[in-house]
Amino acid sequence: MRYLLTGGEGFVGRHVANALISHGHDVVLATRRDVPDENRPYELLHLDISRSDQDIYNIAGKPDVVIDMAWEDGFNHGSDKHLKNANDHIVFIENLLKGGLKHLVGLGTSHEIGFHVGAVMESTPTFPMHNYGVAKDHLRRVQQLLCMKYGAVNQWLRCFYITGEDHLNNSIFTKILSAASEGKAFFPLNSGELLFDFIDVRELGAMIASISTQTAVSGIINCCSGEPTSLKTMVSRFVEENNLPIELRFGEFPLRPYDSRAIWGDVSKRDLALAAALKPAGTP
Repeated sequence: MRYLLTGGEGFVGRHVANALISHGHDVVLATRRDVPDENRPYELLHLDISRSDQDIYNIAGKPDVVIDMAWEDGFNHGSDKHLKNANDHIVFIENLLKGGLKHLVGLGTSHEIGFHVGAVMESTPTFPMHNYGVAKDHLRRVQQLLCMKYGAVNQWLRCFYITGEDHLNNSIFTKILSAASEGKAFFPLNSGELLFDFIDVRELGAMIASISTQTAVSGIINCCSGEPTSLKTMVSRFVEENNLPIELRFGEFPLRPYDSRAIWGDVSKRDLALAAALKPAGTP
């Protein structure tokens, strides 16, 4: 199939692109950057989502599937860009659907949920508590409406907490690496007792790619491990595995009001989607 990926050069997107290419799909990466012409296993489409052309579906070569992963300031939950940019994404996806797109995959976040304790399912109510969560939850709802309006398959792949390749993102693990490289003796944290759902970025990329190849399972699909693990366990393991000469000091910071004390994704629907992806085309 032919895929158009926004955010395909990003932290998660690179792994989604590689997984799709490895399975023989044609991949087009949308980018705002001026990239030199060189040999690569995918096409590049120079595109600024904030200035989406109404004919973008045809310009992109009529992709079978669009995976929309582009987003600015994802690690800065209070950034004004989240609310300001949301409408640009809506215009972009509606232009695609108007043009004839029949399968749209959006990338979601557990921050749509807001404060919650326990497993997150498709039916879990959302009550986001910062700009990032509000903007993503709004986009999710509008994407669902637009896909219904234009008769397209709607998949919203909700991600949780991502680890791996920590030098390329802005997570707590990245900050620990930075502090250690600067020679700091200790790193302050909250209590560390919060339980989160962690997944390695390479596994997540392959999961997103696989789920997007099937249409039997749609709607909200949690893309995560399904296993709650404490932050204290994860950061302690990270320091030990990387032999970092830094002391972790827990309890130095209070918990943020929107931090769930224990949150993870129910993966029942994810497993159905992954199973459907393995079936040959036309298999019931």
